[in-house]
Amino acid sequence: MPERLQSSFFRRDVLEVAPELLHKIIVRKFDDGRTGKFIINEVEAYNGDGDLACHASKGKTARTEVMFREGGVVYVYFIMTIGFNA
Repeated sequence: MPERLQSSFFRRDVLEVAPELLHKIIVRKFDDGRTGKFIINEVEAYNGDGDLACHASKGKTARTEVMFREGGVVYVYFIMTIGFNA
């Protein structure tokens, strides 16, 4: 069984952490007792306020506050795409 990552793993430079997350497994225990296991197959890394592609580049807001915490906290956002047939 793989070892659980310690918080120190996440408290490093994001450009080092992100590629090391590939193929790691996220385990989530749901309120109803189910357990889900999910493999990380893609990562993106944004280096804070110096990276204009980062949501935190405009400063701390209610939405981005989590990005200003210590490492190990998840920031998730959803992208919806709509396909059109010509």
